[in-house]
Amino acid sequence: MGAAESTTTEKFSNLNTDQLETVRGNIKKVTVQEGLTENDFQGMASDQSDALTLLFDDKWQEALVGCAGSLLQLTSDESSSLLSFLRNDKFSSLTNMLTSNRLLGELVHLPFRDLLSDKKSIVPKLSGNTILLTTVAQLSFRAHLPMEFRDRWQLLFSSNEHGSSFSQMAQRVDGQGPCLLIIRSTKGRVFGCYASHGFDSGPSYTGDSLSFLFSLSPSIGVFEATGFCKKYCYLNQQQETLPNGMGIGGSEDNWPLFISEDYGKGVACANSSAFEKCDLAGEKDFEIHTLEVWRVGPPPAAKHTEKSILDKDPQAQALLELAGKKMHSTAYRDPAPLLGDAEEE
Repeated sequence: MGAAESTTTEKFSNLNTDQLETVRGNIKKVTVQEGLTENDFQGMASDQSDALTLLFDDKWQEALVGCAGSLLQLTSDESSSLLSFLRNDKFSSLTNMLTSNRLLGELVHLPFRDLLSDKKSIVPKLSGNTILLTTVAQLSFRAHLPMEFRDRWQLLFSSNEHGSSFSQMAQRVDGQGPCLLIIRSTKGRVFGCYASHGFDSGPSYTGDSLSFLFSLSPSIGVFEATGFCKKYCYLNQQQETLPNGMGIGGSEDNWPLFISEDYGKGVACANSSAFEKCDLAGEKDFEIHTLEVWRVGPPPAAKHTEKSILDKDPQAQALLELAGKKMHSTAYRDPAPLLGDAEEE
C-alpha cells in the first residue's frame, strides 16, 4: 500500500493523486458495498475506523488530514493546524472519536462524497471577506453548529471594513440572530465565541448551552458550555448600573469573554464556570487588533426597529404641526439591509 508506506511520516504532507486514490480504494473495499445508502454509510463508524487503522496504523490522523488537505486544497499551515486539533482530542481511540468528535466524522466521509453523489460542500459559503476565518476554522466551527446554520454565513461587522467603533458593531449585530464573534488580539491570539441566539441590545441575556467558546491561535480548540451558568449572550450600551459592552457567560468582572463599550478593550477570564476551562487571550485584559462578526443563520424576519426623530421628540412634532408643515415622517423606519441579504432571501 503505497499510501501507507510513503505518507506516514511525523510531518505528514498532502497525498498526491495516486496516494489519494489508494486511500479511497482501500477504504472502499472494507466499508462500501453495492447498493449502500448514505444512511447505511453513516452507521458504519466501527468499520471505517478499522479500515483506517488497518491501512495506516497509528498514523491514521496524518492520513486523514492529508486526504482532506488534498481535497480541500488546504495550505501546509492549515493542515498542521487541523492535525493538531485532532491530536488534542481527549479520545485516543478512532472508534470513540468518531462518535464524539463532530468534525472527524465529516473528514472520514469526505473521500466518499462523490461515491454517494453528495455534492454539498463541508465548507460554508461566505458572503463577505475575512482575514480571521481560515478554512480549517470554518470546518471546525461548522461541525459544532446546528445543521440549519452550517452552509451560508454573512459578514455583519469587520473592523477592517467598518472601523473601530463599538456603536457601529452593536448596530450591525443587534437582533441579527446566531453569530460567530472572532477576535485577534494585539498579542496575536485569535479566539471568540458562538452566540446561539445572537446579541439583542438590552439588560437581559439571550442564548443557551449550544453557545461555545473557541480559539484559533496558537491552536484550535472548542470549549462547550458546562450548564452551570444560565447567563450567555449579552449586549448593552450607555447604562449607569449595568455592564456596557458585549459578552458571553459572565457578569460584573468575571467574563470568559467580554468586549468593552470602550472599543479596543476586552476581558477573558480563564476560570469561568460557564464553559470548559480555557485561556483564550493568554491574559485577563486584552486589546483588540481585528474583530469580525458573522451571522450563521438566515436573516431575521423584517421588523420595525427605529422610529423617526419626530416620533422620539413629540415637541418637535407639535411645533411642525403648529407651523402648518405637512408630516412626511410618522412611521417606523426599516433598517437598511446588510450586504448579501437580498441574495440570500
